[in-house]
Amino acid sequence: MVSIKNLQAFIELAKYQSFAEAAEKRHISQPALSSAIKKMEMQLGGALFSRSTRSVKLTPEGASFLPVAKRLLDDWENALYDVKQLFTLEKGLLTLASMPSFAEGRLPSLLASFGYAQPNISIRVHDVVMELVIESVLRERAEMGFVFEPEEHELLNFYPMFNDEFVVIMPPDHALNVGAELTLDDVIKYPFVSMNRGSTTRKWVDEKLINGDRKINIAVEASQFSTIGNLVYSGMGIAIVPSMVQKQMEAKGCISKKVLGLDIIKRVGLITPKDRSLSFAAQAFIESLKLNP
Repeated sequence: MVSIKNLQAFIELAKYQSFAEAAEKRHISQPALSSAIKKMEMQLGGALFSRSTRSVKLTPEGASFLPVAKRLLDDWENALYDVKQLFTLEKGLLTLASMPSFAEGRLPSLLASFGYAQPNISIRVHDVVMELVIESVLRERAEMGFVFEPEEHELLNFYPMFNDEFVVIMPPDHALNVGAELTLDDVIKYPFVSMNRGSTTRKWVDEKLINGDRKINIAVEASQFSTIGNLVYSGMGIAIVPSMVQKQMEAKGCISKKVLGLDIIKRVGLITPKDRSLSFAAQAFIESLKLNP
């Protein structure tokens, strides 16, 4: 393989057409330059220069190769420059995944703070349900993700950020919107708007509400909390949701209340893969969050 140093030597000699001048520009001896050119010619299979006692000129083959050599050298130098920029955070891409509930609530302010500090880092966000956030991180579609703490996953690091206590939401004119404290027996009497079966949050809610002879009436299912909020406000039923979407639900016109005995409290945080190194941009973002595993 032709080395970068020999490529540089070839370009310098083509430029100055003098071993003495080219060697001086390369800061090497003339014999070293001559050896580099001869080695390159052997590797390529023919003469690149025609030499005489008075001059050094490109052969037709050498002249054809010169623009290619310059392009290869430019590509090499640009590649090195780009990598240096990545390491100095002057350029880069941070790809992360997040549950929509976190993406709509807390994530924008975190990204804004990081973006102000690192304006040359591009950020890409995949807002998908918790299960797909985990899958995205494991399958390298995202470097990190914001989720409820995974119940079992040996391949992930988890950086806790805060605890989230689930609450009930309802339309303003609902019968439960009274001053008295609510219990599980109170809410179980009414139709529910619920997350789709198979979701982790649906499993947590079902485990609490379905106990003994208690059964829940699922009026409608959805895959996003924003849709659930709209359905609740329209009167389709009540819903159990994480408190981090409470402001979002109230903005839709819903009322939120705590439920005695519900006790669904889950940690929310950041996940990263255990078996992969993170980019400098990802490392800098985690440092900006001041998180500890």
